[in-house]
Amino acid sequence: MVDSTHAPDRAARPVDVSCMPFPPRTGVGGIPRILTTLIDKLDAYLDDPADCLPSLNVANGKPRQQRRDRRFACVQLLRAHVKYLDLPSLRVGIPQGDGNFMSVTLRFLARQAGIGLRRAERAMRDLQSAGLVRTQQRCERDEAGHYRGLASLRQLPPALFGAFGLAKWLKHERSKAILRRYRAAAAAAKEGRREREAAQGALFLESMRHQLERGRKATPKSGHANSGHLDITRSTDPQLDDQVRRRIGALKLQHPDWDREACYEHAYRELAPSARHKPFTTPPFV
Repeated sequence: MVDSTHAPDRAARPVDVSCMPFPPRTGVGGIPRILTTLIDKLDAYLDDPADCLPSLNVANGKPRQQRRDRRFACVQLLRAHVKYLDLPSLRVGIPQGDGNFMSVTLRFLARQAGIGLRRAERAMRDLQSAGLVRTQQRCERDEAGHYRGLASLRQLPPALFGAFGLAKWLKHERSKAILRRYRAAAAAAKEGRREREAAQGALFLESMRHQLERGRKATPKSGHANSGHLDITRSTDPQLDDQVRRRIGALKLQHPDWDREACYEHAYRELAPSARHKPFTTPPFV
């Protein structure tokens, strides 16, 4: 005879993703497929809690099986955590474009789960007791010396995925997610360097042109005083000008002792094919 206190509740109907007030977006641009799979697999806990997550089943400290309404609240709140799970760190929240991470409040998670705040607080205590959610309290101090509470840091353990047979898949997906994040950070850093070099080169270019124009107005027209140098004020190739501006920025960073004219002339000698056969004065080194 089966013990009724531990028998699966066959009358309990599985709760699918459509029961969430704000279902996660799937497909292109949505959350990873492993997260939606875990959300679906959480239905099994409603049918047989002692078999799927036994630590959550006994989180209330009583020998009997967890009540169905309490199971439903725990599953729904856990679904909300999985929906906003960051795979590389397994933290719950929203990654920001600048590399920071925004944690979410329990009130927000309760609204995503479709349950009340008080019910979510009880479910959160059960999830913490079962080892399914790790939390860390946070606060900040204002100018007046008062402390203000911030959204707690929440993290899900890899064992949660392992309990549903997703451990290997999780390891694979986390490796890909970490690699994508590293590549995105490297691409952003490279783009930032290119923008800085282009801006620095443009500033040097304008400064050089201004000084050369002033020097040409102040110097009488005679002979070939500057026959060994390029006429850097008469560029007709916008693409070449853009390349020169970027190169000037890099040259000035590498050789801070070079003056503006030396940087400009050196950049043109490197980038202008027609200038390779003209006389060239090597920039001075210190």
